[in-house]
This record gives sequence, structure tokens and C-alpha cells, in this order.
Amino acid sequence: MIQLTPNDLPVGYPLPWSLLDGEGNLVLCSGSVIPDERDLALVFRHGVVCREDEHHEDCDTLHCAPGPLGLQVGTLLHVKREGDTSRAAASRLIGYIDQGLFVTWPQLGGRDLPLQAGDTVLLRGFSGHAIHSFLSTITAVCRSPFRYLVLSAPAQQQALPVRKAARVPTRLAAYLTEPGDDDAIDTGAARLALLSDISTGGALVQTTAPAPAPGSRVRLRFKLRTASLDSEVTIDGWVRVAAPGAASDDADFPAFGVAFDVLAERELTLLQCYIYEQLLSSTRMPLQAAAVAAV
Repeated sequence: MIQLTPNDLPVGYPLPWSLLDGEGNLVLCSGSVIPDERDLALVFRHGVVCREDEHHEDCDTLHCAPGPLGLQVGTLLHVKREGDTSRAAASRLIGYIDQGLFVTWPQLGGRDLPLQAGDTVLLRGFSGHAIHSFLSTITAVCRSPFRYLVLSAPAQQQALPVRKAARVPTRLAAYLTEPGDDDAIDTGAARLALLSDISTGGALVQTTAPAPAPGSRVRLRFKLRTASLDSEVTIDGWVRVAAPGAASDDADFPAFGVAFDVLAERELTLLQCYIYEQLLSSTRMPLQAAAVAAV
């Protein structure tokens, strides 16, 4: 990834690339417009902003049929060597055959995990319905045309069904409008907001403008990246007072809560997938803690 500065981004014009946080999570999709300088400052408020390098494969070209255990190509995987108690490294499922998996080389803190053929690794991934944990053996180490691993078929599989989504911290940029005002983004009337945390029931929102009055109706439009695919989501809700916290205490960018209306099946599924990918990416959270959050 390439780290960006505010000077790298056009204000008032469509973005030439998608913006990512330091972990590679989507912040704002390409083609979106940052209305003004204060909106630009909000995007950079909570950490680094990056873009993918030119050689990164476009996620729209990935094959997305379910693979082993229902995991799709592009699914985030967390990888540990067997018996290792340290933080998990991050990888992606990039392909599969009947008796094996192909995954990107696991990285931890920007560095490759030291692995070799014959090592046994523990992997975790989210299928959309359950968090799967399994063991595989590295059968081949490949370095061309890029670095990746070939793994044996999953063994000692365990699945944790997901029944209820937890609230997770995030850094998603969204457009804030009134319900029914579908032309606000095209006319430039929509304001840019930042979602500091999200669940299937609501989100904590920061904006450059004064917070809407509690009880007023709002619409949030943003894109979620799940299984390496970007999907636009539009959700209506009502404003509520934010609970005390770091984001709500930011005087420069007011924070408020948005309680979502009952979600349609598509939006609910996308949010659940996004939330549990974020749980997997929080490598300090063991599988047992995820089980508690899912109850």
C-alpha cells in the first residue's frame, strides 16, 4: 500500500483510487467526492490513509464462488503456527482445489510470517454464517509470480455459528443526507461523515457540520468491503445523543449516534459479514472472545 497525505487527494472531484486505512480496510471508495477541506481533514482524523499500489489485483476480477467451509476467494484469514500464542498474521484465500488451498503469504505488522513447507498452521475465517477454525499443513512455498502458500485440505475443523453482530470500531466514510434526498450527492449538498463504530443496530457518526437534532431522520450511504468486494449500502435511521467517549468528545468534529431502521436482508447480510471480518482482523481477540460477543 502507498501512504497518502491530504495534498494527494482532490477536493470537489471524484477520487482516482479507493482510500484505505493502515490495515487495508476500505475508508472511501474510488469515484467518491470529498466536498471540502474540512471533510478532507475528517478523513485523516483517526490515522493514516493509503491506497493500493498499481500492481494490486482488482477485487472485481476475483472468483467469488464459495470454497472449502463456505469461505469465498478473497476472504480474510488469520494464520498462526501451531502452538504459537502470539498475535495472528493476516492472509487472504486466493484459490482452492479439491485437496488444498492457495493463500497469500501471511503478514504481521507488514512483515512476512517465517514459514516453510511442512509447517502446520491454524487458520480462522468467516463464511458469512460462522467463524471457522481449522488446521492445514504447508505443502508448497511459491514465490512466482508472487509469494503465496499452498495448504493441505482443512483438518480438525470447528465452526462457531454467528447469531448476533457485535459493535466494532471502524473508519468508514459515508455521505449524510436526509431520507428521500437522492440527488444530494450529485448536487454536492451531501456532507461527508465518518463512522467511528458500527453494528447492525446503529453507528457512531462524526461530521464537519453541526450534529442534527436528536430524533431527526438521516440517511447514510457508504461502501463496505467484504470478501474483497465493494458493495454500496444505503441505510436510514434516526439521530440520538452519543454516549461519552473519545469520538463524542471531539470538539472539532461533532459526534452523534444513528439508530438504524429495520435493515433489509441485503444490508443486514453485508453488515454482518463486514463486522465479523473486523472481529477476525482484531488479532488480539481470541476465538473464545468472539464466541462471547456472538451470543
